[in-house]
Amino acid sequence: MLYKIVVSLFIIPALAEDLVVDVANGKIEGYLRSSPNGVTFRAFQGIPYAKPPIGDLRFKAPVPAENWSGILETKKDGNRCFSVAKDTDDESEDCLFINVYTPILTQANTTLLPVMVYLFGGGFRDGASSYNIYGPDYLIEQEVIMVSLNYRVGPFGFLSTADEVIPGNFGLKDQVLALKWVQQNIRVFGGDPSKVILFGQSAGAASVGLHILSAQSAGLFRGGICESGSGISNWAYLPNPTPYGYELASLIDKNVNISTSAELLKYLQSVSAKAIDVASTQTTIVSQPLPVIEVEHDGAFLKKNLYASLKNGEINRVPLLIGANSEEDISLAVDMASLKTRAAAYDQDLKKLVLKNMNIVNDTKLQELGQIIKGFYLNSNEKFEDNLGLTVAYNSESQFFNPSVRHAELQSLYSDVYLYQFSYVGIMGRNYNITLPGAEKVTHGEELHYYFKRYLGDYDNSNLNQFSDNDVMTHEKMVKLWTNFAKYLNPTPEADSLLEYIVWPKVNPWYIQYLNIDTKLTIESNIKYGRYVMWRDLFEKEAISPVVF
Repeated sequence: MLYKIVVSLFIIPALAEDLVVDVANGKIEGYLRSSPNGVTFRAFQGIPYAKPPIGDLRFKAPVPAENWSGILETKKDGNRCFSVAKDTDDESEDCLFINVYTPILTQANTTLLPVMVYLFGGGFRDGASSYNIYGPDYLIEQEVIMVSLNYRVGPFGFLSTADEVIPGNFGLKDQVLALKWVQQNIRVFGGDPSKVILFGQSAGAASVGLHILSAQSAGLFRGGICESGSGISNWAYLPNPTPYGYELASLIDKNVNISTSAELLKYLQSVSAKAIDVASTQTTIVSQPLPVIEVEHDGAFLKKNLYASLKNGEINRVPLLIGANSEEDISLAVDMASLKTRAAAYDQDLKKLVLKNMNIVNDTKLQELGQIIKGFYLNSNEKFEDNLGLTVAYNSESQFFNPSVRHAELQSLYSDVYLYQFSYVGIMGRNYNITLPGAEKVTHGEELHYYFKRYLGDYDNSNLNQFSDNDVMTHEKMVKLWTNFAKYLNPTPEADSLLEYIVWPKVNPWYIQYLNIDTKLTIESNIKYGRYVMWRDLFEKEAISPVVF
């Protein structure tokens, strides 16, 4: 009886149109919104989940937010974290905020709802959980709760000295603290803390994959959706992070004399956030700091070889939905001159085709492997410069598609995994409609337009009447598949006419099938015309102690 009373007390604030909610740190007040289809829901935006990471907390793991008195108004997005590529008026170190969007429950319907926690992309250098980009409206209509959050990016989130002084991965640790906040507070919004899934795209998808690989995230979620990224993506890991911090300091003050990690931390904590932000746009040693494997210490987010951990099943064994778009890098063809330059560079030096994460240093071996990889795409007498579509395919597959499929393949030994390719070409996706022989058509991020409500200045998908029937049908399918997974950990739990009565098979590592999401839904098995299998076999045979794929 006592248990029932406690649960009831947690649920009551989530009923009807109650917009004042008690979270662990104090009272908050949200507001009502209406989805494009007329469904009213509650929005709570800009809730602090951590102390501002300023002063002595800069380049440190996040600390839970302090309590407040009175009622905190949470009716708009909180500040964005400092981004490398964007300068906006709302950039700030005081940026660790979380948003909760929830259907309105009634006295007749007090069942705790599944929770979808979204992690934004942006290469670990940019991004924010802004409502206009990641509007939850269409997901909310399917009676799930959506949570989005800010985490530190660029140097503030990922600078590391490869020791305990600045161990790194602070942006990922922000995400962990936010997930703990969800576990502690989501009941008062009507959410079920035992039914939390993570989903994200690009760096957000890599983040989801890294939570699967991190012991720090154990028990904080029960499933994941990775769109165009994985915990073993080669662009989501930095093997030698130390030089970046010293270059950053020298760009702030060319006369600064720093020789130790402790001196670097003290100096970077003493300068303004804006000075660090400006310097981050000028660094040349590495493009930007990224997730790292940390030295052993309390609170380390990643401690072990990522690829080996996944292979060995040293992971959080939760169901996973993972995939990529049909041609992630087709946007390269928007600038044909640049694409031709890239293709010519491959032709002139086949060693450039060998991914750095294979850890090959012997020049003769690099040339040999480059020739083999070229053979996946071209005959020996052909050139990439004359086959720009296949140049794009090489980039798309090596950077996005292959790591996603390999992750699916390896994790399927330990949990249920569903693999997809998003191939639908439509105006709703803001498709470039580029046709190149050898390349497919759907680029990085297009699928997001089909399930988030988005307002991007010249783009607004809140009025579905402006789109074709096929666009709208694809939108409805995507919303249903993704929310089905959130509810049932299975995207096709029962026969459904909207989903063409399809049964999405789980990945079998000995015979991989995937759902191709196009005008029609089809189950297919030939992954990138057989090139994936050649890539995988070469990697397994030749890569030296790979950390990522």
